[in-house]
Amino acid sequence: MTEKIYDKMQLGRESTAGTGVAATTVFPIDEGFLGFELDRATESPDEDYGSSSREQPGRESHGIRLANATLPFVMRFQDLMHPLEMHVKGSVSPTGSGPYVYVYTFDETSMTLKPYTMEYGDINSTQDEWRGVGCIATGLELGFDALSAPGNAMWKGSLDLLALDREAAAMTSAQTPPATLETMEGHYTTLAYGSTSTAFGSLTALTASLKSFRLTSAINAQARAYGGTTDIASVWGRSGKGEINFEAMLKLTSTTKTNMLDVFNVSGSVASEQRWRVAIDGSGNNVATIDARVRYRAVDVGEHEGERLYLCKGVMVNDATLGGRCAITLTNDVASVP
Repeated sequence: MTEKIYDKMQLGRESTAGTGVAATTVFPIDEGFLGFELDRATESPDEDYGSSSREQPGRESHGIRLANATLPFVMRFQDLMHPLEMHVKGSVSPTGSGPYVYVYTFDETSMTLKPYTMEYGDINSTQDEWRGVGCIATGLELGFDALSAPGNAMWKGSLDLLALDREAAAMTSAQTPPATLETMEGHYTTLAYGSTSTAFGSLTALTASLKSFRLTSAINAQARAYGGTTDIASVWGRSGKGEINFEAMLKLTSTTKTNMLDVFNVSGSVASEQRWRVAIDGSGNNVATIDARVRYRAVDVGEHEGERLYLCKGVMVNDATLGGRCAITLTNDVASVP
């Protein structure tokens, strides 16, 4: 018998996509994750046999396999690197020496994601231990819900995972999570804004105004397969351009009217753009920032607990200074990606 209460997720970083490795750390995830669904592309040809039966004996075959899953998690300063390595950019090394600074800029010119082996299942059941190999994330969502008092609007994330294969495999024993894990909190999050010529570190803080924030990124990852001796794809590519959408709820003030609503509603055919910095403060050296050049596509009225708010929606735009459409910076006391 297997029990959900004993579920565990642990990760290892692969050198070659699809070549499984032993896990090196535990990555806590939200309760309810059931793992990867394996699609073996199984089909039966529609052939004529003088019979009304669609399926004929011995006439079904398997094609090129792929597995997928949706992984929900709480965002933490010490190990958010793992989702970013799988979706934004891989093999990032930090600068500094306590604190350490990891900068993840969305890659505009190549496919440099880090593939992972993801082990999961019931640690007490050898029949319910699994792993996905060659795992990357084609989709990423990050954000926090509208703040309430009392209330705890933690930053949460979700990964749309693709794996080159799902296997029944024993989980690496004796793996533990980082000794310290601190949750990122919505009520310790601030927004700064300014013109596209203003340095990100010099943007104007918008005090006591940010109610919620969310970004949704898609990179349109696609497995590439070629003829050979296996039914597993060999490498990752992209089937289309990447895009990041965002939405934020802001307090209705003269400042937000001037700098958000009026900027969106400016006359002329060219849409206005701004630079934003969303900063999440933690204890000690722990800080996270999301820097982006944003383009508004809607500024409407939203509502939360009876308060009318500006609901801003738009996209993140490739910025020459950042070198991409968004840069996520983590500052912590972790010397390397575990």
